Amino acid sequence: MLTQALSTVPLFSRLNEEQLEYVARLLRRRTFKERDIIVRRDTPGDALYILLSGRVKVAYLDHEDETIIAVMRAGDFFGELSVIDGEARSADVVALDTTEVLILSATDFHECLQAVPAIALSLLQQLALRVRRDSGMIRALSSQDVYGRIAQQLLYLSETHGTDVEGDGRRIGLRLTQNDLAGIVGASRESVNKAIGYFKQKGYITVDSSYHITVYNADALRKRSE
Repeated sequence: MLTQALSTVPLFSRLNEEQLEYVARLLRRRTFKERDIIVRRDTPGDALYILLSGRVKVAYLDHEDETIIAVMRAGDFFGELSVIDGEARSADVVALDTTEVLILSATDFHECLQAVPAIALSLLQQLALRVRRDSGMIRALSSQDVYGRIAQQLLYLSETHGTDVEGDGRRIGLRLTQNDLAGIVGASRESVNKAIGYFKQKGYITVDSSYHITVYNADALRKRSE
């Protein structure tokens, strides 16, 4: 039932059953395949997207170069800035696997904020969390070397997208090539290759043939990222 799914989304977690039903009537479902571009940078921001299942990456795509801003999963939302200020999209959003989204038009979103003020409070709280997270990442980019930045991101991704495995490890549920990591931490592929090789040699992580990373020594990575 859609209202039950909505109740697990932080943006709507404060709503009662009647309010959830009101929002649910305004939503459209859409499914995207892996690598589909859901949102293109610089296009009109006419809707808010809520991730119902799957994962997406928020990135700047520029020919062969890519800077990954965030990786989102079920329960996250994107497109809110353009819906709020009416400006064009600030980044590209690409499906990392089969992804189902709920779409709320800008007009309906503004009506929701007026009809259900609790959504506005939840929105502010979620935006505050993102600002705090992004501030920490900016500090890391400016003060840490590549090894420290990669260690920090591996910890973050293992916490947000990881599952426990045998041997006290945590497998990141994302396919992460060295190009992907380079885009996340703002470094060259060669630098990332050296750092990943070092962490593998020390036994902090393993990387399988499908480019999935498992973290086995979070404490060592945490020390390296301080």
